[in-house]
Amino acid sequence: MGLWFWEAFINWLRSLFFKQEMELSLIGLQDAGKTSLVNTGGYSEDMIPTVGFNMKKVTKGNVTIKLWDLGGQPRFRILKK
Repeated sequence: MGLWFWEAFINWLRSLFFKQEMELSLIGLQDAGKTSLVNTGGYSEDMIPTVGFNMKKVTKGNVTIKLWDLGGQPRFRILKK
């Protein structure tokens, strides 16, 4: 068997044991910057308020993070209890 086979086999084993997935829920009052953080990585005053929720998936190497951005208006606060 060639060297490429062993490299492929070892990479496959690494993907089984070193892959990580995470889910984060961002909650807070309206106009706190949750949507700006998810979309741009910083605060922006030009964002439209989230109605309900938004989800963004970010993958870097073997790590995947799902970011859940939940609306902060008073009508949604009862859902977070």
